[in-house]
Amino acid sequence: MNEATPQKTGFWQNRPVMTVLVLVTLAVTVGIPGVGAIGAFIVAIAAAILARKQGSFPDLGFRSPRSWPKLLGTTFAYGLALQLIFVIVVEPLLERFTGVGVDLSNFEAVRGHFANFLILLAIGWVVGGFLEELTFRGFVVGRLRWLLGSGSAATWAAVVVAAVTFGVAHAYQGVSGMIATGLTGLIVGALYVLHRFNVWYVIFTHGFINTAGILAIYLDIDRPLARVLFG
Repeated sequence: MNEATPQKTGFWQNRPVMTVLVLVTLAVTVGIPGVGAIGAFIVAIAAAILARKQGSFPDLGFRSPRSWPKLLGTTFAYGLALQLIFVIVVEPLLERFTGVGVDLSNFEAVRGHFANFLILLAIGWVVGGFLEELTFRGFVVGRLRWLLGSGSAATWAAVVVAAVTFGVAHAYQGVSGMIATGLTGLIVGALYVLHRFNVWYVIFTHGFINTAGILAIYLDIDRPLARVLFG
C-alpha cells in the first residue's frame, strides 16, 4: 500500500482542518442525498487546489502511471466487466430482494436519442468519473485513511465509509440503486487500494462503467440484459 510521501507542512497535514473538511463532505452528501454531492464536490475541488499549491497533490492520488495504455486497457476491462455483472446479476437480485428495481427514469431521455446520449456521456465522465472519484476516493478515502492512522484497518474503514456515502449520494435511484452504487463504490475503493491509491485508475474505471451503462440505455439493451439470467 505504498503511496507518495506526504508533505509535512500546511493545511494538508493539519488534523483539525482535515477532520472538519472530511466531516463536512460526508455530512452534506448524506444530509442532502443527490444535491448534497455538489457541496462535497466543491469541498474536494477546493482541497485539491490548495493541496496542489502546497505540493501535496500526490496525496489525492494524482500520479502518472508507468504506462497509460496499460491503465486504459485495464480500466476499460474493469468498467465493462463491472457494468455487465451489475446489470445481469446484481441489480436483478437486488430487485428480487427489495421488491423494486434500480430507478433509471432520469435517463429515459437518452434512449434512442443520440444528442442526449452524448450529453449524458460527457456528464458521466466529468461528474461521475472525475468529480466523484476525486471526492469519494481521492479525498474521502485518502484523508480519512490518514486521519485514522493509515494502517490496513484505517484503509478499509475509509473505503467502507466512502462507499456508503457514495451509495446515499445516489438516492434518486431508489433503494436498489443506493445499494448497487454503494457496492460499486466498495469495489472501486478496493481497486483504489489495489492500484496503490492512484486515482487515475478509479477515474477511468468509473468513466468506463458509466459509458457502458449509458450506451446500453441508448441502444435500449439494458432491459434485455437484465433478463438474461432471471427472465
